[in-house]
Amino acid sequence: MPKVSVIMPIYNKAERLRHSIESVLGQTYKDFELIMINDGSTDSSHEIALEFKRKDPRIVYFKQRNQGVSITRNNGIDLARGEFISFLDADDVWQPEFLSKMVWKAGETNVCYCAHYFTTERSSQKARFNFAEGDILERYLLNSCNPNTNSWLIRKDFLDRHGIRFSAGVSWGEDLIFFSKVLVHEMEVLAVRDYLTSYHIGQPDSLSENSMDKIKKDLEWMEAVKDYICTRVKESERRSRALSAIDSYRIAGAILYRVDRNIRLIDKKELKSILKTYDDFIRIFNLSNGLRSIKLMLLYLKVRMQLLV
Repeated sequence: MPKVSVIMPIYNKAERLRHSIESVLGQTYKDFELIMINDGSTDSSHEIALEFKRKDPRIVYFKQRNQGVSITRNNGIDLARGEFISFLDADDVWQPEFLSKMVWKAGETNVCYCAHYFTTERSSQKARFNFAEGDILERYLLNSCNPNTNSWLIRKDFLDRHGIRFSAGVSWGEDLIFFSKVLVHEMEVLAVRDYLTSYHIGQPDSLSENSMDKIKKDLEWMEAVKDYICTRVKESERRSRALSAIDSYRIAGAILYRVDRNIRLIDKKELKSILKTYDDFIRIFNLSNGLRSIKLMLLYLKVRMQLLV
């Protein structure tokens, strides 16, 4: 039985798929299976996946009709035979030592993570990152300790025991819901204090990534997390801190950063309407997250100043 099951959902990623697969096959740690699930791609992803499958018996490959990334990852978890689960998107890559360092660190625990690089076609830079261990739920929700989807190693029987899966039909914030659930149940998280994964961000200022309709979707995933916390976290102080992290920081941040990224496209009338619509969410913002909260307050003032320009 392989020690690690690597789950790679594929949807029209032919341009970067080879690099992702090679970064798994090139791991210094060899005891793994790579489960690639083609979620109805219409490009040459199928041919590329088959090419690698023929060469390496550790590759498991399935092709399915398009069902979305959440169901695809869930199918991978259900198929996995490994002791641990890890995820790698089909346009991202791992450093060669990712699995060896993560498996060594995890030991007998359920969950560990590392930090990541942000990469484009032209550059790569380290994410701003605060490593933390133990009960990191509140810090994760405050976005002060924020591992990328590709940067986790989780014991499979832990996921099965708590019934943790990605939310079917959700394609925005599905990873944040999933890992919040993980952190609700695990209070002894370990950290590999190294940058071992690379998250490809494409065009960071693209309209599709920063469109205003994402505010509604941000609020939806946060509401899902709050519901889960309310029903699963029994200790009242821990539950209160986690909910406060969302209500008094994360929601306001999601709204204000989204507005700021679109500020050149919004006229004063529309901006005033947006701020009025989400005023109840912004008003309860407080300075609970140190420097990040101060930056968010300055951003709020910047956005409000646009009404006076």
